[in-house]
Amino acid sequence: MNWETANKIPWGIVLLFGGGFALAQGFVDSGLSEWFGEQLTGLAKLDPVTLTTANVTLVSLLTQLTSNVATTEMILPILAGLAVTIKVNPLLLMVPATLTASLAFMLPVATPPNAIIFGTNRIQIKEMAKAGLLLNIAGIILTTLFMFLWGTIIFKIDVGIFPEWATGR
Repeated sequence: MNWETANKIPWGIVLLFGGGFALAQGFVDSGLSEWFGEQLTGLAKLDPVTLTTANVTLVSLLTQLTSNVATTEMILPILAGLAVTIKVNPLLLMVPATLTASLAFMLPVATPPNAIIFGTNRIQIKEMAKAGLLLNIAGIILTTLFMFLWGTIIFKIDVGIFPEWATGR
């Protein structure tokens, strides 16, 4: 690669994504993911719809700061451990979280298409955040509805029963 080509690469975007992956790996390697799961055990008191809505909202916010892959890599181990601890079907937490990680509409760092459009200098972060917030709110509502209207049928989730396969035995 020559200097002219290297100079055309949007290095800011490359560094933003690299930082997201490094952050996710740091969460796992340091034990922070596990610690977060332990701190969230108070969520066992919530009903399944409220728990799912809180989960989806948290993931929606997190995916604005890291890539979709980094978000799922960071959050799914936390949710799996949390689900086992509070005796909730792990799929009830993990499926909507995985779907919600794709709701990256607000910031350039959230996903490559956002970074590309921001890199054109034709849109300000404030404009992206404003439009993205509305899309995220709609996505949170629709993902939660999906999980309880169709997700429980598609994934055969009985909301009130902790599955035997989740115990790891």
